[in-house]
Amino acid sequence: MHLLTRWVLSLPPYLMCAVPALVVLAEPALLVGVVLPSVGSMLLLGFLAHAGAVPLVPAMACGVAGATVGDSLGYLAGRRWSRRRDRLRRLVGAVRWDRAESFVLRFGGWAVVAARFLTGLRTLVPRLGGLSGMPYRRFLAFSGPAGAVWGAGFVAVGYLAGASYGRVAGLLGTGGMMALGALALAVVAGWVVLRVRRWRRAAVPDVPPG
Repeated sequence: MHLLTRWVLSLPPYLMCAVPALVVLAEPALLVGVVLPSVGSMLLLGFLAHAGAVPLVPAMACGVAGATVGDSLGYLAGRRWSRRRDRLRRLVGAVRWDRAESFVLRFGGWAVVAARFLTGLRTLVPRLGGLSGMPYRRFLAFSGPAGAVWGAGFVAVGYLAGASYGRVAGLLGTGGMMALGALALAVVAGWVVLRVRRWRRAAVPDVPPG
């Protein structure tokens, strides 16, 4: 992470935003099991915004785009590798794969939300969503809001922490992840409730009086 920080600080401003976003994108898009410092990259983006190296809003947008596009690429890779499930299972490890698969099958779209905030599952769950046959629109309905909260949230944490982002990266453990995960669940749940209400209103025809 320190090597990444020094390198990013030597780049032009637009690349300062792009490189951390690409790290986040690559984590679920690369082969299953590859874990990259995605949280640290978002904190770094927030730190750069605090230092005035990059604007805050574009930094948040890059974080959101990296998370959302990365999950989508992982999902599409799962769809493409559907016939190679056994090979992926051997690559990841049977126990780890089976636990993640049962998690997706049990919780569906909510597993996609939770996985965004859990290291390791971020690489597995998008692929399992594609392998399980989950429709892409349903996957994106959960992945999009979760990626937005995760990307913008960690950039904001880095921004508020300022120069102490490295300390925050070390202190932000399970408690912080669970808090942000709960926030993501609340956001997605609210969005789903609104969509269901609108769908019901549209499905019920207006009955003229009398």
